[in-house]
Amino acid sequence: MPHVNDEIKKVFQYPVLQAIARRRGRRFPQGCTSPEGVMHHESRLSPFPLSDNELALLCWAGAGVTGTITGDLPTRYFGNIFGSWVGKATPYPCNVHNTRLFFTNDSGTYLYNPDQASKHAEIEDVNDWDKITAQYNGSCVKILNERVEFIPKLLGNTMNWNINKPGTTIFIPVVDQTAEYINFILSVYDREGRGYRMVDDLKNQSAGLQQFIDNGQLKGPDIPVSSTETNVQYGNIAPAYLMLENIHLVAEAMGLGAIMFSGYVGQIVLGVTPFSKGLGFRASMTRDGKPNPVGLDGIFEAYCPPYYKSMDEAVEAFCNKKYGSNGIYSAEYSGMTPFKNWKSIQPDFNRPSELSLRQVKSYFNYLYDQYGRIPATLDTMLLPVWLQVHHLETEFYDKYFPEEMITQEHRNHMKLWHDIR
Repeated sequence: MPHVNDEIKKVFQYPVLQAIARRRGRRFPQGCTSPEGVMHHESRLSPFPLSDNELALLCWAGAGVTGTITGDLPTRYFGNIFGSWVGKATPYPCNVHNTRLFFTNDSGTYLYNPDQASKHAEIEDVNDWDKITAQYNGSCVKILNERVEFIPKLLGNTMNWNINKPGTTIFIPVVDQTAEYINFILSVYDREGRGYRMVDDLKNQSAGLQQFIDNGQLKGPDIPVSSTETNVQYGNIAPAYLMLENIHLVAEAMGLGAIMFSGYVGQIVLGVTPFSKGLGFRASMTRDGKPNPVGLDGIFEAYCPPYYKSMDEAVEAFCNKKYGSNGIYSAEYSGMTPFKNWKSIQPDFNRPSELSLRQVKSYFNYLYDQYGRIPATLDTMLLPVWLQVHHLETEFYDKYFPEEMITQEHRNHMKLWHDIR
């Protein structure tokens, strides 16, 4: 096990309520210069990047594996809503894990995505620090040799001076909307005859389900597509904010500066506009000729074309992940589950019927045929918010702000973590 240093112990002992109470946006990195004005300041220090230990802890706080979920829903008709038994530091709708954490700094741009649990409670105390470092060392994939570009003229003026500067790290959560959308619609049509009669309210017609309505196989309420997709999006984007809030709270405990920000266009950072190559995501064109981000080839791909030949194939692929060979609901599933005896519980989980699958496929085929994307009314991949973490320019705060604006953790960070006095 790696040696557990004093700085790591202090973070594990830091009270969560204190982190919440003291969390602030602290924007001034070491090595930075603020704009002209009465609070103009030029740092006398050089930019200082986060260490691997700092990055390991911050990444784990946002997207690390914590063990298994509890899985404590009634099995039949309800329990098969889960997309994974693996628990992570941030909650996901139906535990589908449809948000990925990227980060960019001086050494390049990376994806962090550990996805295996070895215990129900993976991290019990500071003695499990080795698992946090193992998750970081084993799951970080370098996708670019350089920083992602944040183009100054496309940033708000309040962010040009301090965002994405040398020494800083920006955490970038990217959301795939297709996985949880398919999972949600599968649950809606899980019990035959009770599914929604989805209405394309933009075109005032049935959303591919008229045949099932006419033959009496679909008797649920009329629900508009646009409202459904908006509600699905609310759940989909929540992990991005929660992920960054977790990282921000741990940065507070560590004595690091951090600032959550938006005010920038996610498609630019994804790289699907002419302005920048960004993260290098692929775009497909919607029926009305607009670019729609769908994935990072071979790394993070949505359940839709061009990664699948059709929405039939995409729905089947998602179902196979849950119910196919070694799917999480299969009898032969080899991963960790939350239960004492998987063999006794597994038979009670119901696979969607053939009729339910036909209805789900008809719905998604209709949307893709009509609009050329899933969801029909929103981007497939979203990047709603960012968080920058950096070593803090404490001299600036001492110069212009009351003493309590920064904590002893901030004042002592460089000495404790880097032996710099």
